Amino acid sequence: MEKKPGSSEKLHGAVVDHVGTEHTRVFQDVTDVGTALEGMEAIVGTAVPAEVAIIFDWENRWAVNDSQGPRNIGVKYEQTVEEHYEAFWKKGVAVDVIDMDADLSKYKLLIAPMLYLVREGVGERIEKFVEQGGTFVATYWSGIVNENDLCFLGGFPGPLRKTLGIWSEEIDGLHDRDLNGIIPEKGNELQLNTAYDAIELCDLIHLEGAKSLATYRSDFYAGRPALTVNQLGSGKAYYVATRLKAPFYDDFYAKLIADLNIERGLETELPGGTTAHTRTDGTADYVFVQNYTPDEKLVELDGQSYTDLLSGDAVEASLSLKPYDICVLRRPAARK
Repeated sequence: MEKKPGSSEKLHGAVVDHVGTEHTRVFQDVTDVGTALEGMEAIVGTAVPAEVAIIFDWENRWAVNDSQGPRNIGVKYEQTVEEHYEAFWKKGVAVDVIDMDADLSKYKLLIAPMLYLVREGVGERIEKFVEQGGTFVATYWSGIVNENDLCFLGGFPGPLRKTLGIWSEEIDGLHDRDLNGIIPEKGNELQLNTAYDAIELCDLIHLEGAKSLATYRSDFYAGRPALTVNQLGSGKAYYVATRLKAPFYDDFYAKLIADLNIERGLETELPGGTTAHTRTDGTADYVFVQNYTPDEKLVELDGQSYTDLLSGDAVEASLSLKPYDICVLRRPAARK
């Protein structure tokens, strides 16, 4: 792209500046990208082997953002989805972002943050997914309305009620200054042992087959279930009844990743601000290891045989990443 000498584009950034030469930082950066892409032809046609999916549905988004409660401002659907996604990004776990009508059969774990609107047939498909061995995670403010934005009669979370094994009696919308919390049950199956702060939205639920993993800390609903699990067929369904502060999502999903044996880009503890994600063609895996920080990071590898795709050099026990650096590693395919 060449910068124009006049009009609104005269000060826009460009590969070729007004000086008209290739001897600039931007031109060199673009050249480096082109050179790297030429060395990555093997990646063309590869796929991301995701075992986890998060539902981010546009009709649900419109309905949530148009709702006149329980908080007229600050419902935060997009932010909530991002918080759930971030826990997997930090672990280097591939995640598909899908709408509620997508095929669920290939996933081990399905997450539906704030699935306020549930279209016809979706609840039944999620129920079948769990019965056949899948793990499902839902949150507060789910199963409230149908595709016409009409409330489900007979108790929330509507068509998800059997799957989750709970009945939502009411939801408490907290002021920004208010704070509650949850306390894990002793000996809970996820081995959570830390109290977490709860903010903004607190669902008051009754158990209908589900088991309590944590209870509320304070207010008139202290001691009531705040985190539950329901065994249905060969699978499980978890319900997170309140919006929680860090590090809950990191801790909670770390347990599920381990319990479900969900594969990560690198089976190692990633330094903060780095991630590792895989593409595969079935014969070779290509692991993109990225540093999103202004600091150099040392990433310990997991004992597999790695080659730097661009240089062809073998990479041994660890990988040093410069600030904002990326390295693409090749290894024999881990999946069959």
